[in-house]
Amino acid sequence: MKILINDGTSQEVVKELEHLGFETLQVRVAKAQLPSYTKTKDIDILFIENATLLDKETLDELSHLKAIVWATTNVSLELIDYAKSNGIKAIWAQNSLSNATAEMVFAHLLSGARLLQDSNRQMPLEGDINFKALHESYKNGIELAGKTLGIIGMDLAGELVAQKALALGMHVIYHDPQVSKIANEYILPNEIRFKVELESSSKEQVLEKSHFISVHTRFFSSYVIDQNDLQMCSNLLGIINCAYPQAINEVALVDMLAQEKLLFAGLDRFEEEPRPAIQVLMQPNLSLSANVNTSTDSSELLLWEEVIQKMQELL
Repeated sequence: MKILINDGTSQEVVKELEHLGFETLQVRVAKAQLPSYTKTKDIDILFIENATLLDKETLDELSHLKAIVWATTNVSLELIDYAKSNGIKAIWAQNSLSNATAEMVFAHLLSGARLLQDSNRQMPLEGDINFKALHESYKNGIELAGKTLGIIGMDLAGELVAQKALALGMHVIYHDPQVSKIANEYILPNEIRFKVELESSSKEQVLEKSHFISVHTRFFSSYVIDQNDLQMCSNLLGIINCAYPQAINEVALVDMLAQEKLLFAGLDRFEEEPRPAIQVLMQPNLSLSANVNTSTDSSELLLWEEVIQKMQELL
């Protein structure tokens, strides 16, 4: 099979692909020219590291490809699902990126629970003159232990979020109509074995009982959490989106934060990426990051091992 490596990659990766038996072609082709170029050159697989190269319109014209490889930590679940719907096999390092996502969820959870997202803004401005006042403002944070974490959708990142939540002493419930139960044993890097056994609940139960919610659906879906869902969350303190841009209705979310019906929210993905709405960026009870949930030094290294393994399986 012939691979177009469109963004360039290391010679080690090229050698590994050729050793497996692939024919590689390293040419930088403009997005508008990709459909005609891949047809003319009989390309079977498009190998990209620039996640912004593709969109739905381009994917519609690439249905002749056997596979697209997203060799990057910056992936779009919407485009991956869309490629699959066009009959194109989507290859990406889901396993390698899931732990990074799960840890980012807890970075936002812990920051929000202890009000660090606002404290980190105010301390540089007023810490030297209003230390005691800031102490009074931020001393009423909460602890995660004993609270209930609800997970909407149960992909691998969701499983790892559940594992970490249980390790912190949280209760975990989840909703996923396609995953009725999970029963897995994880071997942690320190060789400790950790079991996670859970059964899916209704979405209504998760919304009503959870103190915190994190979104992890396997497939792209607009507004997994909408205004009506948020109104059902009588116990909710915080909500996290490290999944994809349109998972949560941000207008309804900002409104609830402004009315102090939520303590905080953590967003790594935004409806209006790459230009998040200013009312979102300026909301003091939002913990914010710029779509870096899957991007760490470790995930950058691990993704290549997984991509090469999946390319071998493709053969």
